[in-house]
Amino acid sequence: MDNLFKYAISELSNDAFLCWLISISKNDNLKEKSIEYKVSQTYLRSFCNYEDKIIVNKENGIKRQEGDIDVLVRGRYDNEDFILVIDNKTTSKEGPEQLKKYRDYIFKNNKHIKKKNCHFIYYKTAIQSDINKIKEEGYKIFQLFEIYDLLKSCNAKRSKNQILKNYYDYIKEEAESYLKYLKVNVSGWDEKAFVGFFVYMSNKLKEDKGIKEIGFGYHDNPNKGHWSLWFSHKRKIKNKDGNKIGFQLNLETSNKNSNANWLCRLIVRADGREDGLQWKKSDIEQYIGKIGNPTVKQPGKNIILSQLFQIDKNNKKIKYKSLEKMIMKELEKYNIWQIKEGFK
Repeated sequence: MDNLFKYAISELSNDAFLCWLISISKNDNLKEKSIEYKVSQTYLRSFCNYEDKIIVNKENGIKRQEGDIDVLVRGRYDNEDFILVIDNKTTSKEGPEQLKKYRDYIFKNNKHIKKKNCHFIYYKTAIQSDINKIKEEGYKIFQLFEIYDLLKSCNAKRSKNQILKNYYDYIKEEAESYLKYLKVNVSGWDEKAFVGFFVYMSNKLKEDKGIKEIGFGYHDNPNKGHWSLWFSHKRKIKNKDGNKIGFQLNLETSNKNSNANWLCRLIVRADGREDGLQWKKSDIEQYIGKIGNPTVKQPGKNIILSQLFQIDKNNKKIKYKSLEKMIMKELEKYNIWQIKEGFK
């Protein structure tokens, strides 16, 4: 029998699961020893940073779409009222001002609840990199890997409840699809494997190399788009016309609808201009040929300066550790080049 969540993949289905799971904590003592109750309480404790038993109100304790909020939970902890907001996402991202709107609604309509007891969660069963604005709005973030760790921590896999078992198996399968890069050569990676590697490299670059600006995402185009990981020390220099220009390293996949024989490549791109206009080849020609293999095209907002390496599709030997070493080696060369040129 197929997994229910193979078909129920919408945000509405995920809302329903969260409501169902949280409802188990409606102070039903008969369920306190069940795995389902333990998972329910673990979710709530992790969301709210609480340590002991959490009670969800029996009446109107769980609501959907109040103030357009996906899931709204009201309850009591340590003899005080609390409120929990869950913004649930699958493949989509937060809308403009959406998270602020939810916070404003809660604070305006629940003034009897202390602000320290108002909790905001961004729950996403996939992966995205641009999460700084979410954090700035005061939301605690649970993405796919955190959700998987949460379910593992409370032995959800041992549940005999078909809904919870299906959900655990679905999350496990999704997480493992992003971790495919650990076991398969680069030539066998799909989009999710690349994204999983981008998550890994993002952490390595932040921790080991102190990279200040880093992100990854999908770039749409007429050839059905590609994925890329970008990172930079945010150094800049003035070009011959006196305009400040910066560069970033960009590990990108080939376009989906491309006949190219390469799978991924590391390139140097110019940052976008501060005035939003397009760079021309003449704007950066003084740097052409000074690092990597010149591949400048014009015009473009993020014009490519050069290519540092590429992995061909027929290369069956490259594993993720080898790719990591190649990136780090080129990053070192890139840093030496920028310091020598006077980037600051």
